[in-house]
Amino acid sequence: MSHTTTIAIVDDDQAIREALDDLVQSCGYDSVLFASAEEYLAYDKREAIDCMLVDVKMPGLSGIELQAVLNKEQHKPPMIFMTSYRDDRTRAAAMDGGAFAFLGKPVDINKLLGFLESALRPVN
Repeated sequence: MSHTTTIAIVDDDQAIREALDDLVQSCGYDSVLFASAEEYLAYDKREAIDCMLVDVKMPGLSGIELQAVLNKEQHKPPMIFMTSYRDDRTRAAAMDGGAFAFLGKPVDINKLLGFLESALRPVN
């Protein structure tokens, strides 16, 4: 039985979650939506997540704080960060923490899809 590729979308903005959900599904991937980092951490099927699209600034835990929690776990899917706050410190923190990519909002869809495809490519 083949594994369906599943993308986690973690963003406190419902319109952005829904737009990313439509985009991800139009590419043939499954998606699971979370309104907060805490909601994602409470999800009991996190080992099925293949890649994450994560907002940086959210109420409660930020995307960077979520990354720090996940970095201590066995299963660490690639994280693509998206933010309206494009300061260099935040970008450096995300990349130093192992982020796959860091995109400004509004997100360039072609760039996002390129990063998503690269993040999901099997490592030989």
